[in-house]
Amino acid sequence: MQLAFSQKVYLDNLALLQGDISKKSLGCIIIFDPESIYWLTGYRSIGYFTFQCVLILPDGKPIMISRQVNHAIALANANIAEFVAIEDTQDPVDILVKVLNQRISQGSLIGLETESTYLNVRSYKRLDAAMQGRLVDWGGVIEQARTIKTPEQLDFMRQAAKAAVAGLDAAVQAVKPGCTENDLAAAMLSGATKAGSEYTRVPLVVTGPATGVCFTTWERRQVQRGDVVFLEAAANINRYHAMIARNCIVGPATAEHKRFAQIVIDALDAAIAAIRPGVTSGSVDAACRSVFESNGLGQYFDHRTAYGIGIGFPPNWAEGRFLALKPDDETILQPGMTFHLVPSLFMPAFCFMSSESVAVTDDGCEVLTDYPRKLIELDF
Repeated sequence: MQLAFSQKVYLDNLALLQGDISKKSLGCIIIFDPESIYWLTGYRSIGYFTFQCVLILPDGKPIMISRQVNHAIALANANIAEFVAIEDTQDPVDILVKVLNQRISQGSLIGLETESTYLNVRSYKRLDAAMQGRLVDWGGVIEQARTIKTPEQLDFMRQAAKAAVAGLDAAVQAVKPGCTENDLAAAMLSGATKAGSEYTRVPLVVTGPATGVCFTTWERRQVQRGDVVFLEAAANINRYHAMIARNCIVGPATAEHKRFAQIVIDALDAAIAAIRPGVTSGSVDAACRSVFESNGLGQYFDHRTAYGIGIGFPPNWAEGRFLALKPDDETILQPGMTFHLVPSLFMPAFCFMSSESVAVTDDGCEVLTDYPRKLIELDF
């Protein structure tokens, strides 16, 4: 299996976790998130919809416990020492308990990635009962390591940004009266894929009044003259993501369209200008949010200014669980942090959003995505 990074990168990541095992006197660590597993081993598969985990012991390479059909892709990965198969007729927790009883000493504490979306309540309860209360919450180490991107990771994100822009531009070029949202989605996905992107979370392609509903996407609606079209494209290279969003108007924009679009762009510009090492997350959010508030639209900007980006597996493309630009957040920005800036106005009749993927540099902010930052009027 071709891996994104050198063997040394993965060995260093493993050493970081094994150092934490020693520091906290744990018998092992178990991780569940596909993003965490990818960071540690480079393992990537769409098979994470069923139970899987990786066991890290105080020494030696990781052990993967997963459904039998994933064995080939796991064993092709030099960073995985062993694969323990779960047959479709077996209970995954029973298999994990058996492995733990074989590999760690009786009474040893087990660090569990309890913030993972992929460890369900039933499995946790059964595992806790079987291990007789030896489970302890574990997390934060991988997240902290992922927060600052290396030059290699940033390069992948720059490539992803180019692919996302290609997807966005393909969708913009496909907009015309009578086309459907599906036509635009097909163009966007094709453009990003042809430009090198792997599979990613479903992007956002929505038109007309439906744009005013956050997180809705294409549903075969036909584009009408005068519609607002909202396009949010994404791409990833080696699972490292970048995103970009723009609005189109099918025909000449009204004065109202222009006003709201410009407010969003001004807020985006303000956020970019505020980003630099040493400032707080909250101060950047405040710079962005003040643009909406000074225009009497603060109630329509009801979310964070940005979320962290990097490794992602569908349905997630973000690292916002542990890094974001949000109100009153005292996190200090550092070079290598990466964000998707998402100032937006989700209003009853439409949405306006102009977004960019950015990286904190030694002296400011690098905008990774490159596309005209304006309301796109498409006159037919």
